[in-house]
Amino acid sequence: MKPVIAGLLRQIGLCMVLCHIPAAPAQSPAENELLLKTAFVFNFAKLTRWPANTWTEDAPMFNLCTAGSDDLVASLRHLDRERIAGHPVAIRPLQAADSPDGCHALYIAGSEHMSFLRWIDRTRSRPVLTISEIRGFADAGGAIQLFRDKDRIRFRINRDAARDRGLTLSARLLDLAVIVDTEAGR
Repeated sequence: MKPVIAGLLRQIGLCMVLCHIPAAPAQSPAENELLLKTAFVFNFAKLTRWPANTWTEDAPMFNLCTAGSDDLVASLRHLDRERIAGHPVAIRPLQAADSPDGCHALYIAGSEHMSFLRWIDRTRSRPVLTISEIRGFADAGGAIQLFRDKDRIRFRINRDAARDRGLTLSARLLDLAVIVDTEAGR
């Protein structure tokens, strides 16, 4: 087995233990990458703090919303009923005309590459952790962008975007990220 794949499988195994995602015995590298990205999304949410008044007795669920479709949207279904911030996760697909009201995290799929800026704008004044793989997402005001760096999955964080939404990202998360400096562009 190539060292790169072996390393990826070790990472996936660790993430599956941390995220309680069941492992299938013989998965392809593409399937393993999807599970790894799913684990990343799960841990992004686990390492984020929302404002104190975010949850109420009437709305006890952690709503992980999705916009558009790609393979990761399908894989995120593994997180249904996991727990984030002490709340059971509910996966909630959104359509183009839907409001992100009630969403705590929003994964914007690659199919939304022409309209992702609208999703960013719709979440600007709300405590919604925005996540995508779309190129330029973090630079455009999204909170976290997954990307491939050679043979690794990495992520970029726009701290200003998260802070402007009232979210606090863990120092552990920030230490592992490539930080987008939006202050320099102002």
